[in-house]
Amino acid sequence: IASCLVGSEMCIRDRIRPGDILGALTGEAGFASADIGKINVTDFHSYVAVKRSMARQIVQRLSGGKLKGRKVKVRRLADLVDLE
Repeated sequence: IASCLVGSEMCIRDRIRPGDILGALTGEAGFASADIGKINVTDFHSYVAVKRSMARQIVQRLSGGKLKGRKVKVRRLADLVDLE
């Protein structure tokens, strides 16, 4: 599976857990858990590996949404570093 990283500014200090992100992706956004890869929550950002073909759609569905009551900024990392 070709994967792509999607990043968010939600992090450990926001008390975000990988399960919270997975729940947002599979619940509200409607994606299958099989489409979601490793979820890494760091001190300042969260990163999710997703199928490359679905990355833009995931960003679109999650942008402007809320996670644990806070607005979420979501971006494809490839868009930030011009890899594609």
